Amino acid sequence: MNTPLGRQLKKYRIFYLMFIPVAIYFIVFTYYPFLRGLIMSFQENRLLGNRPFSGLANYRYVVKDSNFLAAVANSLIIGLWDMVLYFLFSLGFALILNELVQRTIKQSIQTIAYIPYLFSWAVIGGVWVLIFDLQGLVNQFLSLFGTEPIFFLADPAYARPLIIAMGVWRSMGYFALLFTVAIMNIEGQLYEAARIDGASRLMQIRKIILPSLIPTMKTIIVLLSIGVLTHFDEIYVMVNPANRRLISTLLLYVYETGILNFQTGTASAGATLVMAGTLLITGLMRKFIGYDKE
Repeated sequence: MNTPLGRQLKKYRIFYLMFIPVAIYFIVFTYYPFLRGLIMSFQENRLLGNRPFSGLANYRYVVKDSNFLAAVANSLIIGLWDMVLYFLFSLGFALILNELVQRTIKQSIQTIAYIPYLFSWAVIGGVWVLIFDLQGLVNQFLSLFGTEPIFFLADPAYARPLIIAMGVWRSMGYFALLFTVAIMNIEGQLYEAARIDGASRLMQIRKIILPSLIPTMKTIIVLLSIGVLTHFDEIYVMVNPANRRLISTLLLYVYETGILNFQTGTASAGATLVMAGTLLITGLMRKFIGYDKE
């Protein structure tokens, strides 16, 4: 234990011991299932007994499956729209909150906007049904003007907009909070110097606040890019035969293929492709925004 490594281990042994439960958790619930799924993607679809090696047969089946290709398109459309709107709405909301002078009003609005993020997608889906059902709040409001009820939840024209809007409503407060914290960390001397130079409030936002938020913007964009292909919960609670064609995503395809149809090898191949696609999109986004640069 007289080596540099031994002295390092002895000095920080309490921290290494504390890390052991975390390492065990990730090995058991993350890395082992990932490796098992990767192996199953090269095996035949069998629930019990030996699973003969099938090579790339599952992958060939998946990439030729029209349902998988439709799920890819739906995932990209919904995921990219979510990424853009989450970013823009949360940034705009944070900038508006920053302009409020009354601290009590500001904190109240911020809390109200953040509360939906604490709810599960099942609760959010239930709220969305109450709002857009045939007897929901929106149709009750439209009836005041003599408009016929619209079955938003079964009309394909509203399928994707409703899913995207539901996600924005739930997550906007959370990402706005991240922007708000970054704005609060901007040094007050910069504002004071700008006021002395005669800069208007709009100019201060453009020249001080937005440039100071660039590191936070990059982080949020990377976080959002990770979720482009991984939408499931909100889709699961809102999907129905009328809108399935337009909102069925990759993870729903994996769930239905593996859990409902017992095609474990095919589902594992689909899940592996989702992971590879997520890594690709995240890597391209990091490179595009210069995440690793100052």
